[in-house]
Amino acid sequence: MAHRLPNAGDYGLLLLLAAIWGSSFAFIKIGVSEVPPVTLTAVRLALAAAFLLLVMAVTRRAFPAGRSLWTMMLASAVVGNALPFCLIAWGQQSIPSGTAAILMGVMPLITMVLAHAFTDDEKLNLRKVVGMVVGLFGLCVLVGPAALQGLTASFVGMLALLAAATCYGFNAVLIRRMDAPDRTSAVTIIILLSALIVAPFAFVLENPLVVAAGLKAWSAVMTLGVLHTSIATLLMFAIIGRAGASFFSQLNLIVPIAGVVWAAVLLSEIPGLNALAALGLIILGILIAKGGLALGTPAPVAEKGALKP
Repeated sequence: MAHRLPNAGDYGLLLLLAAIWGSSFAFIKIGVSEVPPVTLTAVRLALAAAFLLLVMAVTRRAFPAGRSLWTMMLASAVVGNALPFCLIAWGQQSIPSGTAAILMGVMPLITMVLAHAFTDDEKLNLRKVVGMVVGLFGLCVLVGPAALQGLTASFVGMLALLAAATCYGFNAVLIRRMDAPDRTSAVTIIILLSALIVAPFAFVLENPLVVAAGLKAWSAVMTLGVLHTSIATLLMFAIIGRAGASFFSQLNLIVPIAGVVWAAVLLSEIPGLNALAALGLIILGILIAKGGLALGTPAPVAEKGALKP
């Protein structure tokens, strides 16, 4: 059965989720200023897992079953949460949060390349290639000046964000192949596994028990766990259920813009002309590659890759 056309409520929820996810870069910047990146990620994931496990208990959801599904959930925990969350937090120690938001905007373009390599029904075509070239040019506009200065902390931080975007691209292809009867339960287990993976590294690399951070930093970390990870995940499923995955995928166009706006509002980070040009080119590239905006068309199986926890 086809999805209905999106209404004002659907767009309101989409903008709300874009605002939440877009602000995550500013909250990471606030948190990582005092909390080491792996510790920040471990606490964030632990809080998110606890919240979602409570949701599962209240709604009486069952744990996912099946060895193959658990194997895929474990893989998704690594490439979709544990590794990219650590890379983003580590990279944001040396780059502005608005820059981080723009860099993560290339994820849909990376996903298209990976889908071409690892799927049979999402091959590249001329439109997608043109879109990726435009987006790549935008990326060069953003990263080029830092690259010309050599292996600086800023350039390495940008590379970490691009590595995180690549992880999300792999995870999108993985999620596309994942057959989970209850997506909320599956994502809950993925986040729980992610927390269990990251926690030992936090103790080995950073010793969280001696971190001396203030209330502002810890409040940012708690917000990342409860709001940006767990509540946002539930909101994501609500939007997909109401209007479909095609409609939801437009979030990729809004989150980088929201990230730049939140960086200016919360951290007084004013983007330079090259950052604004890069943002425009990356969004234009995505629009070209997608063939425009999706306005409530049904969500075919191939679009499961757009969903990410």
